[in-house]
Amino acid sequence: MTRPVLGAVLPGELTQARLELHWAAQLVSAAGTSLLPAEEDFSHTNLGWDPRLGALVGHDVGAKHARAALVFDGLGLVVIEGERERASLRLSGRTLSQALAWLGSATAGDDAALGLPVHDMPAYPVGEGAVFSDEGAAARTELAGWFEEAFASIGELAAHEDTAAPVRCWPHHFDVASLISLDTKAGAEEPRSIGVGFSPGDGSYDQPYFYVTPWPYPEAKALPPLVAGAHWHTDGWTGAVLTAERVISVPAPEQQHTIRQALARSVAACRDLFGV
Repeated sequence: MTRPVLGAVLPGELTQARLELHWAAQLVSAAGTSLLPAEEDFSHTNLGWDPRLGALVGHDVGAKHARAALVFDGLGLVVIEGERERASLRLSGRTLSQALAWLGSATAGDDAALGLPVHDMPAYPVGEGAVFSDEGAAARTELAGWFEEAFASIGELAAHEDTAAPVRCWPHHFDVASLISLDTKAGAEEPRSIGVGFSPGDGSYDQPYFYVTPWPYPEAKALPPLVAGAHWHTDGWTGAVLTAERVISVPAPEQQHTIRQALARSVAACRDLFGV
């Protein structure tokens, strides 16, 4: 699949589509939340990415090993068995509870009752019983491009890190992330790690952004200079950040390189901070 060119819809115009997709992603996560054994790290609720569909995809569930997916274009749910799309539902005009009932039946049978994952969510009418809208198609397509790039760029970096966790989307914050563990031996008083991720926007930045976070957080005065347009964020959390505005400020052929260079250099800066 051809790599998406980012910036067809400006980063500041993605908020409403992002919030609606965040709520829609809870439906896909509900299948793992309700039908899989609970994991201590909540990994049974997380999601992967299918670039063919442009969709977030959950884990195999039920006797038929079905997977629920959220297709960004068209804002719809799909149930997949193997490589075959067995059932689909457009969310437009339907409430969260209606979609949840349909998904339970489509993944695990008529008697299945799915429950949404329990965590704080941003305010949005869908969460109060309103129906999903049919607006924001261009913004959803743009966000699909950002998610695809995030999974690809973070995945490439993680593939070269022996202790990196799989790249997954976490339904709570709707972020895509991998964690590089630096202290793999037992007994570390406060294990060090480097988080590498992407957010489509949140309370820190109302636009998509990539981030690299060292843990434990170092003192602000110890933070080294960054390159490739990244900067240090220190308000509430500490991490190297590359915003969508910075990414789309470069020519389209350079966007992917800008992202991957910023992530790699920021990981290197965090390693330097920890002396590893």
